Amino acid sequence: MSVETVSGGKSVSTSKPAPTSAPAVSAGKPVLRVLGTSVTQIEPLRKAAQEDLGIVLDFITLDGTEAQRRGVLAPQSFDVYDQWFHDIDLIWPTGSIQGIDVSRIDRWEQINALPKTGRLSPHNRSAGGGDPSKRLYVQLDGSLGDAPSDFISMLPTVHNADSFAGVGADPKALSSWGSLLDPEWAGRAVLQSDAAIGSLDMLLAARARGEFDAEDIGNLSLEEIAGLTDLLRGYRKRGHFRRYWADEAEAVAAMQEQKPVIGSLWWSGVIKLRARGVPVVVATPEEGYRGWFGGMALSVHIEDRVLDAAYEYLNWWLDGYAGAMMARNGAYMSNPEAVRPHLSANEWAFWYEGKPARDAITDPDGCEIYAPGDAREGGSYSQRMSRIVVWDAVMDEHNYLVRRWEHALSGR
Repeated sequence: MSVETVSGGKSVSTSKPAPTSAPAVSAGKPVLRVLGTSVTQIEPLRKAAQEDLGIVLDFITLDGTEAQRRGVLAPQSFDVYDQWFHDIDLIWPTGSIQGIDVSRIDRWEQINALPKTGRLSPHNRSAGGGDPSKRLYVQLDGSLGDAPSDFISMLPTVHNADSFAGVGADPKALSSWGSLLDPEWAGRAVLQSDAAIGSLDMLLAARARGEFDAEDIGNLSLEEIAGLTDLLRGYRKRGHFRRYWADEAEAVAAMQEQKPVIGSLWWSGVIKLRARGVPVVVATPEEGYRGWFGGMALSVHIEDRVLDAAYEYLNWWLDGYAGAMMARNGAYMSNPEAVRPHLSANEWAFWYEGKPARDAITDPDGCEIYAPGDAREGGSYSQRMSRIVVWDAVMDEHNYLVRRWEHALSGR
C-alpha cells in the first residue's frame, strides 16, 4: 500500500522502502521484534505466543516516551509497534508504519464499537483527546480518520479507564480528581511525567478544584498550556509532589515509599502492588476517567516472511488467551467475547461485569490480588468505559507542551 500524508508542509510517502537490514531468522524461525511497554510485554504472553506461533519474539520494552521516540526515529529497529493510539499522531506522519490490511485480521468483525466509533453504544457520550476512532482508518488521501476503509493505522487491542490510586488513604476521600492537589497530600503525592498523560491528570485535578479550565481539555491552546504548566511549577516549588515517574517500575516503587501516598498509577501497577500485599485502592472520580487505548502497528520496513509472522501475531492477540492475561492484569480487550472462554466464570464476572468475587482473584502469575467478596472499583466494563471524559492525547501543540512540562518538572 502506498499513501501520502503531510507533515510540516512536506509530503511523506508511507509506501514500503527497501529494508535497511535483512529480516532476522533464528534456527529457521522468524524473529519478530516488538517495541512496547511493560503494560503488555509480560513474559507469560511472550512464551505462549512463541509456542503457539512457532516464532521467536524479541520484546523491546521501554517507557512510553522512549518507545514513542524510537517509533518515530528508528522504524528499522522494530517490526511491530505495541503502544497507544495517541502515539499514532506522532508516528503516522513520519512514515514509520504501514497500513494494516483489515482483510488479514481474522476477528475484525468481533472488535466492539468503542475503537471504531469512540463509544460503546450510541447512547454514550464521546470524549475528547485521542479518541481512537478518529485516527483508526487510513483515508484515501493518506490521512487518518473515522470513515471506514480497507486499511487501519493500528489494530485496537488493550484499553482501560484510568484515574489515580492511594495507599493508606480512605477510599471515600478519593472521590474526585481534585484529591491529587489537596493540600492534605502535600509532599505525599506522585505524578507521571509523560506530558501526553500526566498533563491530563494534572488538568483534571486542577479543574476539579476550580484552579484551571480549558475550552477543550483534550487539546489545549498555547495560552492554556502555559497556564497549566505554570500551575504545575507552583505545586512543584511548594513540594506538593514527592516524585514524578516515567515507567511503571518507578510508579510501583513510589507507591511503596513513605506511606500514606496518593498519585497517578496505571491498573497494571495496581495489580503488581496488590500481588505484593500492598493495600492500594483506586479512585472512582465523580468527574469521570481518563481513557487510553492500545494497539499494534506494523513497521514500514517489514515484508515477506516477517510481515506474515507479524499478521499472525496480531491475530493471535485477538484469539482470547492474551485478552484473558490482560484481564488478570486489570485491562480490557477490544473483542471481549473471544476473551470470555479463557476466563473462569468468577474472573469474567469480576473483571468484566463488576461483580464481587466468589473466589480469590489472581494475577497472571497466580498471586492472589483480590479476596472473595471484593469488587473492582468503578463497576463493570460498560460502566467504567462509558465514563471516559478525555482520552490520552497528543495535542496540536504537543511539542510546546512537552517543553513547558519538562521545564516545570525540572524547575528550569
